Amino acid sequence: MRMLERIKERINGPIVQHKRPEGVEAYWCLPTMAMEPERTPRENRALMEMGLAACREAREVDFADLAGRPNCKRWLTVWPGEHYKLLAGLVKVLRPGVVIEVGTAEGLSALAMKKYMPKEGKVVTFDIVPWEQITDTLLAREDFADGRLEQRLGDLADEKVFEANRQLMEGAEFLFIDGPKDNDFEWRLLEQLKTVRFRRPPILMFDDTKLWSMLKFWRELRYPKLDLTSFGHSSGTGLVQWEQG
Repeated sequence: MRMLERIKERINGPIVQHKRPEGVEAYWCLPTMAMEPERTPRENRALMEMGLAACREAREVDFADLAGRPNCKRWLTVWPGEHYKLLAGLVKVLRPGVVIEVGTAEGLSALAMKKYMPKEGKVVTFDIVPWEQITDTLLAREDFADGRLEQRLGDLADEKVFEANRQLMEGAEFLFIDGPKDNDFEWRLLEQLKTVRFRRPPILMFDDTKLWSMLKFWRELRYPKLDLTSFGHSSGTGLVQWEQG
């Protein structure tokens, strides 16, 4: 058994180690890999224009009010390197009526998007844990009072949960997917999305596309897409234009 462990260490060591390169200062680090561009990438000119416009808007985003809340993480206002201002910039450009978020967590992304949504727009954030049970949540009950932010509980990759929210999904125009990143949930969610007759083809944004567990998923995703990592999250930000099958 010990010999097998040693062999695994020799094989996996250079890949899975989380040690920082000597002399590099960083709050956290994760393994990833650089790969050649895809041989036959899908056309993404529209996404390029959208991404550029969102980045211009992101420069003007102000989160001073949110940053003053208790429990607010310092990275809310970091940009580039974090995706919160980019999310706000995309919302300003797209002006969606309905935004779907997968993964509420502390609520930073939901609040960042809600602040810059159109007055008639709504953010619906999904999680399997109620926001009140997150000890360091940034959310407060008042954030839900005007009806422009809602949390729904359930795993959207589950067929029954998805079916119960089908009508909502049909009106979605922007989806921010910050789920388990296990190269399983994401594929199952896409299969559910393929069954939706969207009123308008949505834009999808995937978080953490540079994580080891997300590399295969992002590489094999056959939709027009754009890597916006340099203007989003340092662990990977990917923009996707949905196409109805």
